[in-house]
Amino acid sequence: MRTVGHWIIALVIGCWANGAAAQALPFDQSFLTDPARLQARHSGAFTDYVYAVPDYQSRLGKFPNGFFVDAPEVLVSPDSDYKGGKPEDLAQVAKMMQDSLTQKLASAGYRIASQPGPGVLVFRMGLTDLKMKKKRGVLAYTPIGAVVKAGTDAVKEMMDKVDLTGFALQAELLDGVSNEVVVALVIPGDPSGDRMEFDELSALVAEYGARTTCRVDNARRPAGQQVDCIDPKARAASTPLPAP
Repeated sequence: MRTVGHWIIALVIGCWANGAAAQALPFDQSFLTDPARLQARHSGAFTDYVYAVPDYQSRLGKFPNGFFVDAPEVLVSPDSDYKGGKPEDLAQVAKMMQDSLTQKLASAGYRIASQPGPGVLVFRMGLTDLKMKKKRGVLAYTPIGAVVKAGTDAVKEMMDKVDLTGFALQAELLDGVSNEVVVALVIPGDPSGDRMEFDELSALVAEYGARTTCRVDNARRPAGQQVDCIDPKARAASTPLPAP
């Protein structure tokens, strides 16, 4: 299994600053502990925002027991046309995100922890800036005693009732004992505001998981061989890493 500590460098390539970012951040700033520390990383038309503790290099190797991926919190955007949504529906979208990241990390050979603890890095995730539009003429009822659907069927059923038009992924990676923020990452959503089909949502969730896992892999690559994780073509063309 790959250890977690040696990948943090992948998230801190480039310039880091401890002060507030010069530009306004295009996403909800209430989720992360200190969003002012984030720095933009650009690739073509896409931008991710990343922060890592200043002494990250001396901290490598302190998280040998893998990742605990917590269920994401869901924050509806104040600009959303519809600010409702049944809790079970929103929970299924969050679980879809949690499962995707867990599967991507596990398939890449990383240890998945069942709970926080010593040597564990905790993914605290937020599905933020969620924008929705309720479809006219569509009513949804949940009868008493009804079995709530789970997984893909539940998400599809929700999208039959409500249009999703955007969201962002935010994550803090915390020391599993002290809860210190070691790394923070934000992947903004598509600003176009177009309605997403289920296949588009699935692809976007998979992209988030793949991009995050790529950053984990990059830590094990020499500086000159690291991959542009924002670019799917660069990820696909990269040489798979052997087990450490």
